[in-house]
Amino acid sequence: MKKLRAIFFDLDETLLDTSGCRPPAVEASFRVAAQKYPQLDGEAWHRASEEVRAEMHDLWLNSSNSGAELLREGAYRILKKLGIDDKALAPHVSQAYYLTWVSHLKLFPEVPEVLAELRGRYRLGIISNGPSDLQRYKLRLFELEREFDPIVISGEIGVAKPDQKIFRYALERAGVSPEEALYVGDSPVYDIVGAKGAGMMMVWVNRSGVPSENLDPKPDYVTQDLSSLLLILES
Repeated sequence: MKKLRAIFFDLDETLLDTSGCRPPAVEASFRVAAQKYPQLDGEAWHRASEEVRAEMHDLWLNSSNSGAELLREGAYRILKKLGIDDKALAPHVSQAYYLTWVSHLKLFPEVPEVLAELRGRYRLGIISNGPSDLQRYKLRLFELEREFDPIVISGEIGVAKPDQKIFRYALERAGVSPEEALYVGDSPVYDIVGAKGAGMMMVWVNRSGVPSENLDPKPDYVTQDLSSLLLILES
């Protein structure tokens, strides 16, 4: 086995806690729309939001459009589902959603200490799905850009996890082989499948305690938070 030289991280739900972001953001977007259209129903708005979220899932992974454009499109689709054709309102609705969403975004508490321990010992990188502008903003918001090189984002290269191409692109950028790299992520579908398919070792961050017996492929290691990553590396 080759010596470990690089560690790549997923961003959302691995380094950043987005679990409390969506509900208040959807509510904020509804309040803006309801100011102009008071006949709107809150429950119907939430249902339409979930429908649009599902419809636009693939676009969020690897669209060349900016996150701002996708948010505006999503807001317009919600309005249309509720019988309102108002493109002029969509940017105001999407802005309310985004500003509220970001205000509830958190860095998992163990992240600064873990990165400080790894800094200088390994090449650290990011492999993340999402639009370039939003993912880059999140990294700047928590001063994470300086920690990682390379930073590979699906919206910038047109390939999304779990496609092996995005992992191999990141490996090439870092100048390491799959056997010299470890990937750390939370998603069985996008992270485990993609990293293992690319030949990398994989640490699954299973914060919610999801059963792992039926996973295929299986991660090399499972941890409930990033603090245990240091113990894994020592072993």
